Amino acid sequence: MYSIKKSKLKIQKRMKTARLLQVCIFSFCLLNFALSQVPPDKDGLLNADGMGQAKYAEMNGYPGPKHVLDLAVQLKLGEEQKASVQSFYNEMSLRAKEVAKQIIQIEQELNSAFAQGLVVEKSVRNDCEEIGRLRGKLRSIHLVAHMKTKEVLSATQIAMYKKLRSEGGKQ
Repeated sequence: MYSIKKSKLKIQKRMKTARLLQVCIFSFCLLNFALSQVPPDKDGLLNADGMGQAKYAEMNGYPGPKHVLDLAVQLKLGEEQKASVQSFYNEMSLRAKEVAKQIIQIEQELNSAFAQGLVVEKSVRNDCEEIGRLRGKLRSIHLVAHMKTKEVLSATQIAMYKKLRSEGGKQ
C-alpha cells in the first residue's frame, strides 16, 4: 500500500513538473512571438522593402531600382545600365537594412519599457523622436535610389517602365 502511494506521488510530481515546463515553453513562445511583431513592419524593414516610402518618386517618373531590375528584359537595359542599377539597389538595400536594425531595436526597447512599466516621459519622447529621425533617413535612402536609377535610364525606358508598372497595378 505504501509503495502504491509513493508511486502515485512520484507520478503526480512528474506531471506537475511537466505542466510547469509546458507553461514555461508556452510563455517563452508567446514572448518571442510578441517581440517578433514589434514593430509591425519588422519583416519589411529587415528586407529593405520600399513599403511605399518612395511612392512620390514612383508616381512622378523616378523608377525604383528593384522594379527596374525585375523588368530589365522588357526595358532592354544595357549591361552598363544593369550594373549601375544593381549597384544602386545593393547600396540602398545595405544602408536600409542598417537603419532598419536601429529602428527595430529602439521600437522593441520602447515596447519592452511599456510592458515592464518602466516608462518615463523624457525617454519616451527621445525614443519616438529617434525613431522618427531614423524612419526619415530610411525614406531618404529609398528616394535617393529612385533618383539615381532615373539618371541612367532613357526617356523611352522610363515611359515603358511607367506603362509596365501601371499595367501590373503597382503604381
